[in-house]
Formats: sequence, C-alpha cells, structure tokens
Amino acid sequence: MLSPSRKGTFFSTFSKMPQISVDKLLYGRILRILYIFAFLPVFYFIWDEYARLAAVNISIILIVSWYLQFRIRHQDIEKPYYQLWLSFVEAIFVFAVMLCIFIRYSIVENELEKMLAVGCALLLARAVARTLYMLSMLREGKYFFTSGFWSKVATISINVTMLVYVLNLEHYQQICMGATILLLYAAAVSFCYRYYRDPTHRKPLSVCNQLTMSRIVLTPVFLWVFFYDGDLNYQNNSLVFKILALVMVIAFMVTDFLDGYLARKWGEVSTLGKYLDPFSDKISNMTVFLCFLASGYTSVWMVALIYFREASIETLRTLAASEKIIMPARQSGKWKTAIQGTGILIILVGALDPLYTLIPNWTEIWEYLPYSVMAIITFATIASGIDYFVSSKDVLKKYV
Repeated sequence: MLSPSRKGTFFSTFSKMPQISVDKLLYGRILRILYIFAFLPVFYFIWDEYARLAAVNISIILIVSWYLQFRIRHQDIEKPYYQLWLSFVEAIFVFAVMLCIFIRYSIVENELEKMLAVGCALLLARAVARTLYMLSMLREGKYFFTSGFWSKVATISINVTMLVYVLNLEHYQQICMGATILLLYAAAVSFCYRYYRDPTHRKPLSVCNQLTMSRIVLTPVFLWVFFYDGDLNYQNNSLVFKILALVMVIAFMVTDFLDGYLARKWGEVSTLGKYLDPFSDKISNMTVFLCFLASGYTSVWMVALIYFREASIETLRTLAASEKIIMPARQSGKWKTAIQGTGILIILVGALDPLYTLIPNWTEIWEYLPYSVMAIITFATIASGIDYFVSSKDVLKKYV
C-alpha cells in the first residue's frame, strides 16, 4: 500500500501525462492479453513436433507484437498496475517458450546449444529485473519509463528467433540468437543510461563517469567477440572478429585516458570516479587475461599473480576507506596500466592472420611472444602492488 504522501505524488505524476482514450486503452489491453495467451498453443506444437503450426502461431505473435509495440504503443499508455502484471506474465511466457525450444533442441540434436542457453538466461534475467524495477517504481509512486527503441526491437527479435528455431533454419539460428543477445544488451544499456540521466530517479552521471562505466558495460561484449567461433583457440577466430576485439581494447585504453583527463580538466573529479576507474580497469583487463589463458597465451600462475595483486589492492582500498582515506592512483599503477594495455595490444595485433605472410618466420616468433609479453606484464603488476603496500604502511599498521 502507498502512503498518503506517496499516493499524492503518484497520482499527481500521472495527471501530468497525456490523456489516453479509454477505447484505445481497453482495445490495447484486450489485444495484449490475447497476444500473451497466443503463446499457450506453441508449447503443445513444439513438444508434438508440429513445426509448421508452431511457426504460424509465432508469426501471428510476431505481427501482433509489432502492432502493439509500434502502432498502439500499449506499454506506454497502460496503467502502471496492469502494466506490471501484463509485463510479468508476458516475460514468463516468452522465457518458457524459449526454454522449451532449448530443451527440445537439446533432445533432438543430442547437444547443448550454448548460444540458446545464454539467450534463455538473459530472458530470465530481463524478466526478473523488469519486475523488480516496476515494483520499486510503484512503491515509490514514480512513473515507468516509456519503452525505448532498443527494447521494442529486442522484443521483435526474440519472436523472430523463436520462429527461426522452430523452423529449424540451421544457418540462421545462431545469427538470430546473437543479434537478439546484442539487442537485449543494447536495450539494457539504453535503459540504464535513461534511468541514471533522469533527475527524478538518480543523480545524473558525469561524462567522465559514463566513459568509465562504458568499459564495464563493454567487457562482456569483448568476451563474446573473443570466443565468437566457439573455439578456445583464438587463432581460429575469423579476422573480422579479431579486428573487432583489437578495436574494443583500443577503445578501453582511450576511455581510460579520457575519463581521468576530462575529470581533471572540467573539475569533475569525484569519489565515485576514484573508485570506479581502477575497478573498471581491473574488470576489463582481467577479462582479457582470462581469455588469453583459455587460448594458451599465458600460464595459470601469471594470471593468478595478477589477480592476487588486484584483489589485494582492492582490499587495501577498502581498509583505507574504513579509515576515511581515499587511495588515489599512484604513478606505479599508471605505469602498470600502460604496460598491461601495450602488452594486450601486442598480443592481439600479433594474432592477426596477415602478419604470418608479411613477417618471415613469424610462426616461430609467435610461439614465444605472448608468453614473454605476459611475463613482463606480470612482473610490472607485482612491482606496482608492492609499491602500493609500501606507500600504505600507515593504514596497514592499524590492522597488522
């Protein structure tokens, strides 16, 4: 139940929204309920192998979904309470259908479709996150955001992906699922950006902190690009995705430079930025190092030492924060970041296919290059960690 003050805020907020025709609202609500119940026959068709009937049913769902999303825009005009329950039931049905497709595919093909499993996990996460968001907004008496473009396109893409899997179009299944995953990711990023830019919900993030956040947001995308071909050996990846991985790492390095430079230039140095910047560096770089480990470019002990250093410094920052001391980035840390970035670039450039034809004996050189570069990175990382501990001896004395 809303408190009287929240009720006043809640209804005053919606009184400012444009008035919607009751007929249009009711028509959209009925159509959306029919759209949701249209998923029920799909379960039967999938399990009894009526592929064509399932395809016809999903095609109707696809058309109705497009009409609801782009013509009526029912999600934007529906009353909050009804919107909460309709969105929840719809999300559960969509997840259940995709899960049935995944289970059925695994039984028939006798193999686990990893891309489809990731898609199912993301749909479940989306349903949970959206429901929690709506519940929190109702509790606080705040309005829901209108559906963004990427969210609408992602919904259409989900239905198209269902259709492709039901029809067993093998050459397009992973392409559609990959596109759906990227669109779901884009919709989530777009929503977070709109949410944190809205002053009625949260204090807007500065441009510098947005650049820092971009590295955290793009890190899972890099992981997907690195292993796009489903082979742990990065050498077997296509040249297009090797170049894309290289471009993403360059973007990480550029944003790492810009967020600090612009924060100092524009006077936007903040406590959040001081914590977020090193954290985002660790997330992005450790992801790259784990990818290198999977591809055989480094050893477990190297990645373990790098991780121990990063975890130890974060623990040290936490201890300092408990004493109301903020540990700024030291020069050794900046050198460490520069050496790590340069080493990552060397390895990713060295893995490009054209180098094998342009540089004589590159195959022999490549056998030792990644390991040697990672050894230098490990040494620089450990040296930087020692420097941090020595400089923070006053903090350590209070606990040791």
